[in-house]
Amino acid sequence: MRQFASSGFRIWNLSPEAKLVYTGFGLLALLALAVSVMLYEDMVGPRSTAGSIDAYYVGREGTPPPNAAPAAGGPKIELGDEPRPVLGPSVSYRKLLETTHFHLFTVPIFVLVIAHLFMMTGLGTRTKVWLIALGWLSSAAHLAAPWLVRYAGRGWAWLFAASGIVMAVTLTVMTAVPIVSMWTGRSPRAADKPAA
Repeated sequence: MRQFASSGFRIWNLSPEAKLVYTGFGLLALLALAVSVMLYEDMVGPRSTAGSIDAYYVGREGTPPPNAAPAAGGPKIELGDEPRPVLGPSVSYRKLLETTHFHLFTVPIFVLVIAHLFMMTGLGTRTKVWLIALGWLSSAAHLAAPWLVRYAGRGWAWLFAASGIVMAVTLTVMTAVPIVSMWTGRSPRAADKPAA
């Protein structure tokens, strides 16, 4: 913790064992981000059964598949030509609460660790402040998005995708830069300049 408090300390000055600890964390964090993208794509992407973000959280209306042919010898029932709407289930209040509860305990710790490692890189202060702020804001927006879609309306579905993209990109950069900096002795895009 002394390293984080030291103004001149840079991540490449860590001991080899500390570099291994933080590299292991960083690589698993990158894997977690990749799996999160895959999970969200499976939940609300083109191959999902929900079909869209708003359908997943609010439910959906659609038409049932055409009636199958009656079994041989069975009765035939005429239902008319009008398709009946089919309502898909919405995500319950309890499920949203459980998911939010879990994420509110894990996401802040995840961002906290990544941000601390990112602070020790040689990037300028302005760059660090912007990326750290984007990391926190996009994470908070992504946690709020399901609630807004479910209870404020389908029009908020864009926030889920937008905050997820910004969060994934920001946290990936904030994780990858320290890993590269630790082992190369500099920031990937900046020389070792004093912070502005």
